Amino acid sequence: MKVVNKGKFISRMIEFLIIIGTIILTPKAITYANICRGYKGYGGEYLIPVLGLLAILVIETIYEEFEKTKRGGKHGKR
Repeated sequence: MKVVNKGKFISRMIEFLIIIGTIILTPKAITYANICRGYKGYGGEYLIPVLGLLAILVIETIYEEFEKTKRGGKHGKR
């Protein structure tokens, strides 16, 4: 497999790692919080997937802005 766009490949790999991390971390955090509380409750540990999604959106925005500036400034090529 030949990587044509290295920046996009790196951003996609980081996003993939974030998704895998949130899938692994969320159930562990829920179990840990329930053990610490002593009862089943709902708290901030359920927001871990939302924070992962927010991180992915930030990475995509940074990548898009970088590509836009690389193409030639505010308005791109003319």
